[in-house]
Amino acid sequence: SLLQSGGGSGSYQHVILFPKAKLAFCGIPKVGITQWLQFLRFTVGAKDYQSFPHSKPDVDAMRFDTLQEHVQMKILNDPEWKFAAFIRNPVERLLSAYLDKVASEKQAVRQHFQKNYGLNHTISFREFVNYLGDERQSCPLSKKNYKIDGLRGVDWCANPHWRPQTFFCGLSEFLPRFSFIGALDHIEHQSRALLQSVGLWESHGKYYHWVDDKKEMKGSGFCEVQPPKLRDGQELIGFQQRIRRDDSDSNTNNATMNYGKITTEVSDTIYGHSTNSRSKIDSYYNSPDLLEKVKLLYEGDYKLWNLIKDKDSLSSGVELASKLSSVCNSLAKN
Repeated sequence: SLLQSGGGSGSYQHVILFPKAKLAFCGIPKVGITQWLQFLRFTVGAKDYQSFPHSKPDVDAMRFDTLQEHVQMKILNDPEWKFAAFIRNPVERLLSAYLDKVASEKQAVRQHFQKNYGLNHTISFREFVNYLGDERQSCPLSKKNYKIDGLRGVDWCANPHWRPQTFFCGLSEFLPRFSFIGALDHIEHQSRALLQSVGLWESHGKYYHWVDDKKEMKGSGFCEVQPPKLRDGQELIGFQQRIRRDDSDSNTNNATMNYGKITTEVSDTIYGHSTNSRSKIDSYYNSPDLLEKVKLLYEGDYKLWNLIKDKDSLSSGVELASKLSSVCNSLAKN
């Protein structure tokens, strides 16, 4: 393993397939997976692509781990199939998971978490990190130790929302197999570059339209959501692109939505549910020891993150592996 001292990446259950483009995308929880599943449904013609995509039949049919073994091996060994993943700042991702699952604004979500892990209150962020730093008694978890022991450790048994990112999709063991690895901080232009590379931007990516206003989303959040309509003066902005308005138009409601012009940003947020975790980092990581503990727990993620966080373009797995391993470096030169 290039990135972990054991644990492994587990199954490929988070790899979703775009068959026509021969793209195998690693959808890591808390790294924009919901938006990529919605885009996948958009590419197959689902009219309700803005609805909650998890467990939809058309999505499940495109999951790598639902395929027969011989088909999986064919994809893994076919160089025409491109594997891709985006990585998020581990500190930010962990805080986002805490705010979304542990200290959610929704009471039902908080209670669900407490019931699952045998708690009777909402634990603080420091308590949460301390639990993750404790040694787990068993993995896989036994029924006897499932409750609070399920919160201990950041190994393969950890909840996917805070499981190390390098434990997904073979990133730890098969990093050179990935053609594209990007950083969530650069998602706008890197996702466009990825889709252009596999032929999905011109066919689907630039036509993707969404609204972030639930009042406009007629129907349930889980089903029957109709395709969003363009307002007067709007243009398609494309998948994972920010909304901008032309400075020459002072009327925000009739603003021209455009990707290419010199514009003023209307929103700093790429479409998707947000916990605003980035703006809250300083208040939650309020002591150096807490930050250092998280960096130690997610050491493997940081090895990868530090190589891509400041890079404007997408990286290849071969390139990253050569920087992480002297063996891979020598093979790459040969």
